[in-house]
Amino acid sequence: MEEEGRGVTVSGAGQLSRGKTGNSDRSAFSGLAAFIAATTMLLAALTSAYVVRRGLAGDWTPVPLSPVLPGSVFLFVLSSVGLEWGRRSFKRRRPRAFAGLWFGSAAIGAMFMLSQVYAYKQVSQNGIFPAANPAAAFRYVLIGTFGLFVVGAMAALVWTGVRASRSNSEIAFTRLTLAAWYWHYLDGLWAYLVILLYIRS
Repeated sequence: MEEEGRGVTVSGAGQLSRGKTGNSDRSAFSGLAAFIAATTMLLAALTSAYVVRRGLAGDWTPVPLSPVLPGSVFLFVLSSVGLEWGRRSFKRRRPRAFAGLWFGSAAIGAMFMLSQVYAYKQVSQNGIFPAANPAAAFRYVLIGTFGLFVVGAMAALVWTGVRASRSNSEIAFTRLTLAAWYWHYLDGLWAYLVILLYIRS
């Protein structure tokens, strides 16, 4: 009877552990959804202000966009593909392939940020500065705000990648999934911003 009681206790503990893990996963994905919603609302507000301000006065001078912008969309898509392959490699327990794909994709993200710095320098060399042109000011606000999200996402990619390299647990895989999905979301958001800037430029 005592052994039977212990068995029930162990089984109950196992069920409780799995329940906690499931609840933790649901909470993590709910948190990601809330953060994506907040990011979307912020960029939507900035986009609306950009469109409205464009039609208010005659001081709006279109800003010539750098050809780097379409190329940066390609970089973002490439990094997203690499992250997805890396995530699947982790699930298949291929640590070397995971590390190369995951951290390589993070490096491509850094290249994306450098491309934006280069694009900024190109526009500045043409004598277009935010203080003198509201179109340039809004462009820098939109891209700068997006850049902050990218930097935060890159930090998350590195952090989750390092943690996953030390553990093959389901928790590590969940973290990788959350980081990759947010990066995929930013990928689509960047494509939207580039299209918006080209249409309104």
